[in-house]
Parts: sequence; C-alpha cells; structure tokens
Amino acid sequence: MTPERWRQVNELFHAALELQGAARQRLLDRTAATDAALADEVRSLLAVHTASDRRFLEEPAWAVAPTLAFEGEPAMAAGTDIGPYRIVKEIGRGGMGVVYEAEDTRLRRTVALKALPAEYARDPVRRERLTREARAAASLTHPSIATIYALEEQDGSLYLVSELVRGQTLRDELARGPLPPERLLPTLIELASGLAAAHAAGIVHRDFKPENIVRGLDGRVKILDFGLARLAANETRLTQTGTALGTPGYMPPEQLAGQDVDARTDVFAFGVVAWELATGVHPLGASASELMGRMADMLDGKTVSPVGALPLAGLEPILRRSLRRNAAERYRSAELILPELQSLRLTGASPAAAPLPSPSSRPPLWWWQFHQAIIAVLIAAMPVAVWFVRDTSRTTGIRLFLAVLALSTVSVTIRLNLLFTSRVNLPQLAVQRARVYRPMAIAEALLGVLLLAAAAFVAGARDGLASVLVTLAVATVASLGVIEPATTAAAKIDG
Repeated sequence: MTPERWRQVNELFHAALELQGAARQRLLDRTAATDAALADEVRSLLAVHTASDRRFLEEPAWAVAPTLAFEGEPAMAAGTDIGPYRIVKEIGRGGMGVVYEAEDTRLRRTVALKALPAEYARDPVRRERLTREARAAASLTHPSIATIYALEEQDGSLYLVSELVRGQTLRDELARGPLPPERLLPTLIELASGLAAAHAAGIVHRDFKPENIVRGLDGRVKILDFGLARLAANETRLTQTGTALGTPGYMPPEQLAGQDVDARTDVFAFGVVAWELATGVHPLGASASELMGRMADMLDGKTVSPVGALPLAGLEPILRRSLRRNAAERYRSAELILPELQSLRLTGASPAAAPLPSPSSRPPLWWWQFHQAIIAVLIAAMPVAVWFVRDTSRTTGIRLFLAVLALSTVSVTIRLNLLFTSRVNLPQLAVQRARVYRPMAIAEALLGVLLLAAAAFVAGARDGLASVLVTLAVATVASLGVIEPATTAAAKIDG
C-alpha cells in the first residue's frame, strides 16, 4: 500500500466515522462507483471498529475475510476423535480457526487442536504452504514459544496440534493496567528471548501482539501461533497494490504497505507490545482514529513520537529504536534486543550509549565453554578424593564425603546445564546463568571450605592426600573468583 493510497483510506475512514447509518452508506456507495477497492477497504476497517475502538487495535486485518470466518461454524462435540486426538471442549475461535482442548490418546497429554479453514485442505498450493510453515514452526523449541506437535488431516480437514498453554493472555493482564515494575522486565526478557530464538532460525512471527502471548500458570509467558499469520497472506487483499497481514496497531510501515517483511517487523511489534505493557497505553494512540492518523504519518515518512512515559530507566532508548519508522534504523532482530534488556536487569544501567554488538563481532564462547567442562570434571572428582579421608577416620570421612558429594552434584549439574544451554539456546544463556549463578557459587565456596577442612584433618597422617585436597580447594576458589568472571566477561554472556 503506497502512502498516497493510505492517505485515501485514512481520509475516507475518518469521514465515514463522522456519519451514521444511511449517510455513511451513501458515502461508501459514491466512493465505490469510482473506486470499489477503496470502499471495500474502509468497509473492512469499519467492520472491526467498535465504540471502544479496541478491536481495531487487536484484530488482524484478514480476520474480517469471509473465507476465514468461523463465527457460524458448529463446534465439534466432546469425544470426537481427530486421528489420535480426542476433543474435550472448544476453548476459542477466530480468523484462523476454531481451537479445542484435546487429549493425545497415545502420549496421554492435553494439547491444543486448531481446526484450520477448509481452503487449506482443498487447495494443493495452500496445503503445501501450510505444511512448510508448520514444519518450520515445529522446529522451534524454546521455553517462551508454544511448541507445535503435529499437522493432522481427517475427512478433508486440516488440524494443527500444539502445546496447550493454560493461563491468560497479556491482553487480559493489560485490562488491569500496565505490568508492575518487578514483572515488566522479566516478561520482556522472556519475550525477546523467544523471538530471538525464532529469528536465529530464520522464522518471523508477523502478528506479534498481546492476544498471541499467554502467561502460563507457572508465571512464564509463551508466544502462540508462530508461522500462522503468514498463511493468511494470500487470503485477503487489502488493496490492489499490496497485501498486508497482521494487526493494524502492531504493524510497521513496510508491513502496512504490503512489502516483504523480516525480523525487523517483529522488532517493531515487540516495541509496541513492550511499550503497552510498560505504560498501559498503546504508543501509536488508544483510538482507531488516532492510530490511523499516526500510521498515515509514518507512511508519509514523518517521525511519530510514542504516547506515554516509561517507568523503567534505560528502557526508553531500546523501545524507541525498536519503533523506528525506517526498518533499517531498528534492531536487525530480537537477538540484538535481548542483551540490552538483560543488561538493564543485571546492572540497572541504561545501555543506550553502548555500541550494538553484531553476531560477527560477538566474541567466541569456546574459552567459557572449555572452562565449564574442565571445572565440571574437576568438581566431579572431589568426592573421589574425599572418599579416602575415611581411611583416617571412618565417621568423619563418610560425613565429609556425603557433604562434598551433595555440593558437587549441585555444581556439576548447574555447569553442565549452562554448557548445554550455550550450545542449543544461546539467546537464553545470560538469563539462565543469572538465575543459577548464586546457588552454584555458594555450593562451590562451601566445597572449597570442606576440602580445606578435610586436608587439615588428614595432614601429617596422609600428606599426599592433603596436598591433593588443598590443590582442589585452591583451584575451585580461583575458578570462582578469577577464571569464571574473566571467561564470562570475554564471551559477553552478561550483555
């Protein structure tokens, strides 16, 4: 959609809003006589506009397409089998299908089963696109992304099976106001981490908004419907010059214009969602008319300032960069947002003045990973060394052995977990390390104390063993106090 076209839509939309009933219809009829596509466009926008204006911000443009309407679709009865999945109850419906809670009879787990539009089963091109998108989305395994399990077909219909996330959407939370400061930053880090994992895999969400994010019963957030927004691209032509899919309040100018999108599209939507969560106010305006005007300004190349004040120092430059009109001025992906948010949480300082790291300039992790592996092996050997203390005193030796065994198990488990995270989910590493570093440090500090105590106990009787125990204690303290901070800083794991 060109800026000129958007201005036409914007002007007609506002003119129609000022009219009621027959007068509005006459205006649209007169427009349709000379430009039917423009009249249809405005009718679609008016169809999702309500007195409160909220649906305009929350509904995707394609949700009003007749081919995707599920309002009259009868719900499947409880007990209906779709392959190995047994329907329990309907839990929601929208533009892309009806969602059911279902039981996986093979694995005995509860899943979400989404009945997709019949057009995807009938059209080979759509079926292939859906299969490809579902396969790509199913490759995403991340704590902040709802996992896709399978794509099922039965009686000419297609069903997408995914993780069932029980909880409430962030839109439900926003109904009570902005998130409290103690919850805001952890939530944004989880969301950025999920998007970063998707962007690293070359996958773009395209319809990132509070309705597609659920906070589970465990307090963590999960992003829903990865890949599904793209499937709607060929369903609804917003104008003759471009196709726009997504939700108006969360779409950057290039997406509004029907141009190709990439990870920077999600970055813009993340900025909108984060601003909304922080302030309780949509950064582009709370009403449809205000939002339309600001989107028109963005398409015209004008700078639009977000609405509302952020409560967290240092967050504003991150979100303002995410909300830049020009995609080239935003972060290239959520992978670059994540370390800045982590820096806010870990240091409380604004990262705005720090140069933005690029994947190519990020220091290698091999030194840090090598350190984790070596220290894990060293600590795993400690219970073996302490076992021989029982030759001097069986009671004391066994007590020391059990204490060292428990602490070394904690330390080794944490270090191997961090090493695994660094290899399979690097964007989450800093978050995970910040969460577990303190118990690991306490365990290893206590190990050093116990090893010195054991060395003192056997000194004189078994000087060789005492030397080994002292060496292990010194290596542990040196690792914790010197090598661990140095390797972590070199790899820039903490931002």
